[in-house]
Amino acid sequence: MTRHAPSPSPRAKSVLAIVVLALVLVASAGRSLATEGGNSHYTQGSYGDFAMGIVPESGFYLRNDTIYLSQKIGHSLSGGTSYGMLKVSTVLDLVKLCYFFDIPAIGASAGVGLGLPIIANTYVGGIMNTFDPRARNNGTSKATDGNRAGLSDIFLMPLMLGWNFGECHLALSPTVYLPTGYYDKNVLTNLGTNYATFDPNVAFTWLSKMGFELSVNTGYMLNTENTATQYLSGNQFHVDWTLAQHFTEKFALGIVGYAVAQATPDSGPGATQGAFMSSGVGLGPTAIFTTPVFGKDLTIIAKWLHDLGDQNRLHGDALYLSLAMDF
Repeated sequence: MTRHAPSPSPRAKSVLAIVVLALVLVASAGRSLATEGGNSHYTQGSYGDFAMGIVPESGFYLRNDTIYLSQKIGHSLSGGTSYGMLKVSTVLDLVKLCYFFDIPAIGASAGVGLGLPIIANTYVGGIMNTFDPRARNNGTSKATDGNRAGLSDIFLMPLMLGWNFGECHLALSPTVYLPTGYYDKNVLTNLGTNYATFDPNVAFTWLSKMGFELSVNTGYMLNTENTATQYLSGNQFHVDWTLAQHFTEKFALGIVGYAVAQATPDSGPGATQGAFMSSGVGLGPTAIFTTPVFGKDLTIIAKWLHDLGDQNRLHGDALYLSLAMDF
């Protein structure tokens, strides 16, 4: 049924203004720093969703995300070698398993989760420029490309906590990415990053009785060193947001967006070309629909994100089709 409520309160408007200001500041950051290869465990829009700050009721939840990425970058450093005009096309299937329970003592809902990413296929093509100072044949270039499929980097959500405050909701969800995907510093078609990442996240959702939603998730990625290349990628700050209108309890339309910027410089012996300045901002439409299937609610979510601005980072388009169900 359709929700009804009074217009947004001054407090809610203030929260919205702060969020918009933060996004503008990140988007306008002219000198942020890049991670190794212009890539990281953050995929554009991957945290952006409906009701990001709402932790569900007790029970077991299954979600499957099918993601198509079409990206490119003008210049990238990977495995100590410089690459130009890289083009990347990836089809990824991500299975998320979560279990939630109540903690009455602190008035919160809690949960644990596991993410299993399987890359159905990734294609990478570009020009290899061997002007690494450690290489003997500096100055030469050659075309290179390839395909690969398999397990990517598994991630864990060891403790998710959520609180409800009327129309407002808050969730904490630290995430740990493990280097489980195939990696070879001499090839481009890697399935993982070969380093671990700790990503504490805070999400907020305001869902009015009229069905208007504002959701924001912020995270700060702390990276370990890639031991194969001795490259320590700098830490990253990322923001994902959703503005949506819920027309019924089972259908909503909205806009999702993201901004990402690196907060600390790359370091280590493998960072041979110094600071690699980068940032990224994008947005696109999203929709959600829930329908009964075998006595359970099946939720279908679709979204498309297009990168509007970037610097020295893989950029392009991301298409998501997600299916979620509780048991």
